[in-house]
Formats: sequence, C-alpha cells, structure tokens
Amino acid sequence: MNTKRSILFWLSVTAIVLLSIYTKNPNIITSISLQSFKITSIKSVFDQSGSIHEFISFINQFLVRLYRLLVPCDESKWKSPLIAKYGVALTLTVDQKGCGKFTSLQKAVDAVPANSPKPTLIIVDAGQYREKVNVQKTKSNLIIQGKGFTNTFIIWHDTAAKSNGTVYSYSVGVFAPKFIAHDISFKNEAPLPSPGAIGGQAVAFRISGDQAAFYNCGFYGFQDTLFDDAGRHYFQNCFIEGTIDFIFGNGRSLYENCILNSVASGPGINGAIAAHQRASLQDKTGFSFVNCKIQGQGKIWLGRAWGVYSTTVYIRTFMPAIVAPEGWNDWKDPSRDQKVVFGEHACSGPGADFKGRVKFAKQLSVADATPYMNTGYIDGNTWLHP
Repeated sequence: MNTKRSILFWLSVTAIVLLSIYTKNPNIITSISLQSFKITSIKSVFDQSGSIHEFISFINQFLVRLYRLLVPCDESKWKSPLIAKYGVALTLTVDQKGCGKFTSLQKAVDAVPANSPKPTLIIVDAGQYREKVNVQKTKSNLIIQGKGFTNTFIIWHDTAAKSNGTVYSYSVGVFAPKFIAHDISFKNEAPLPSPGAIGGQAVAFRISGDQAAFYNCGFYGFQDTLFDDAGRHYFQNCFIEGTIDFIFGNGRSLYENCILNSVASGPGINGAIAAHQRASLQDKTGFSFVNCKIQGQGKIWLGRAWGVYSTTVYIRTFMPAIVAPEGWNDWKDPSRDQKVVFGEHACSGPGADFKGRVKFAKQLSVADATPYMNTGYIDGNTWLHP
C-alpha cells in the first residue's frame, strides 16, 4: 500500500472508530489535542448540534487536521492570473483538506473587508462544499474563483417549504454589488418536485446585487435554479440546468455563449427556461440570450410571462426539437399578450421554426435585436472588466 493510500485508509478507520464509539456509548468523554484542535466531548458536540450531519462535520474537521499533519500542502494552487487582472488587494483561500486559510466558503466571505473599494479574491480548491452561503450587501468587490465548474461545487439542499419561500431557498445568495465568479458551480441538491407539488422549488444561486459577472460557471437544480433577481448581470460561457423556470427574476441580464440544459421529464410540455418578472414599463429589465445553445430533454417553453411586461429574447441561439412549437407561455393570462416582449432573432435548429409560435411572440429585425445583442444592453462598458 503506497503512502497516500495508507493515510486515507487510516483516516477512514479513525472516522469509523469514533462513530462506533459514540454509537455504543454516547456518554463517552475524550480528550485529544492536535495542533490546537481539541475534542473535549463527542457527546457535547452531538447534543449542541442536534443533527447527525453536524456530528459528521465535526468528525471531518478532526480528520482534516490529522490529514494536514501527514500530507504537505501544494502552495502553487493558490496562484491566480485574476490577482493581476483585477488588481486584487487581498487573497483568501478555501480548501477542505486544510491547506487554505479556511475550510468553509462562508467563513472566507465573513473575513472579506466591508465596503472595500478594492477587490478581494477568494480561491476555492476543487471539491464539494456543502454549505449555505450568504454574501451580504457590505461585501462588495468580491471575486470567487474555483478550479473549474466541473471540479468545484457549492452545494446545499433547501426548498421553498423548508426556508419560508422560494427566494430564501438558495444555496448561495449574493446581495452585494460588484460581484464576480470564475470557474465554479452552484447546486441545489433538493430532489425533483412532483408535478403540482407545493414548496419544492429550490434555488441554487440568487443574485440580487448590481454589476455582477459570471465566467465559466455552473448552476444546477430543478425548478427555479437561478434566481436572477435584481440588477445588471453578465453570464459568459456558463452552464445552467433545470426543469421549470430555471432562470427567473427581474434582472437586466445578458447571457452569452451559455448552455441551457433542460432535465425536464413527464408528459406534455413539462419545462420552461425563463420566467421574467418585469411588472411595468418603468422597469428597465429583461433577459437576453445571445449565441447560446439549448439542449437536454423534455418538451419546454422558451419563456413564461411571470411579469405583465415580461421581457425575454433569444438571438443566434440553437434550439433543438425539445422546444415546443408554440415557444412561449403567457402564464395563463391573455391580458399579458400585448405587453410582453418575447422575441427571437436569427436562431437555428428544429426548435427555431417560427410557424407554430404563439401570436404574441415576435420575430425581431436586426434593428429590433441590436439593443439586446451585446454588453451595451447592461451598460457593460461602464463596469465590466475588459
């Protein structure tokens, strides 16, 4: 057995032994000191948490410290071109194995200076970080970088029923302005709700701050995956997955070169990509999808009119046969048909055939489509980094 496998073997044995000891005798008191990490009472940890999940987290923390004693850290993984690109003033690191300054993303976010005029970068190593994360309004100018959206995941499991509403069910919620994410994924692993079920909505990511940008990021969930709530946002080369209304909110957002992946299932039309919430003509909001690709399964609408003036356009986007011929849905309210802006321009694929579209859908001319085509739509020249 090689050294690394031997270490992992004995760490596993340690975890099993500790859990077995507690199971057989929950009143046992231990006293183990290890690099300032002290277990004073297994029973007290479990009693305070009231949850086996918290107890397992406690064991994991112990194993992390033990692992660090045996395996050296690779400091080169904290080098990032984003430090120079954005003029980063402070870099924080997160690693489940204890090589970073923090083992939790939330703890790193809490350490970000409030209202900083200069960027703070949090680098998150590969792994699955199971935690609910809040980036409050004061944590402006924050950049979070993972090790690739297929390698670094922030995962939680709240639902609308468990969190007192869909808007609070997010795994990660960002309320601060000037937020940037690179090469990381956000997931809500709550189960797929049954058709018609109440309270099963589960948001992976909520963005409520202005001037936010996402590059090579992933968003995974079922119903209501990405809550594009409020503000101007830019998504480039992102992967967004879900079933019903898996991009929703009242943001003013440009999605460029993104993959929109449907995992809808069941009879009839069983999914929808976007549900925009624009409620009045005074709202300068809307979703624009440019050079994107729709893929996956099910039979889906391009968008639903959550708001009376819902605004969603697709430009040069590939649409497979999973897109329903009618394309769009007015939220079962015909009074919205003359107010919504549901537009398509120069799209391709079998699902882009406009012959069966609803009457309130629009084939946009070049002139009509131009305002939605580039970062000018979100005033990107004033805040996006070149």
